[in-house]
Amino acid sequence: MVDTPEASGKKRILIADDDKDLVYALSLRLGAAGFDVICANDGEEALKKAVREKPDLIIVDIRMPAGGGFSVIDHLKHGLTTRDIPIIVLTAFDEEDLKERARVLGAKFCFRKPFNDREFMDAIKSAITRAP
Repeated sequence: MVDTPEASGKKRILIADDDKDLVYALSLRLGAAGFDVICANDGEEALKKAVREKPDLIIVDIRMPAGGGFSVIDHLKHGLTTRDIPIIVLTAFDEEDLKERARVLGAKFCFRKPFNDREFMDAIKSAITRAP
């Protein structure tokens, strides 16, 4: 029998960020917390993997190549198979209008980099628990 995430009961999280060091660090942290992690380094790859992998949560950077976070969120929230996946936004910018736009598009939480690990992990657990 193949040990798939569905069979193991592990929740899957897609991380979409062009900062490869951050993606690596988050992958380690989330893996240690018991999640299966899927990684994408740009918006286009994130959209393809979201449709194919159907993660339980998506963490997306606002500014990245080949489709920034806003475009990714908009596409995901309008996709039949992805619209109910909760999204957490990461941004290096502390502009309230960016955070508000992310929320209006459908993001559950928005974090400025660097973020508080405990608050971030609490948000992940909350978003996954509240998912339809």
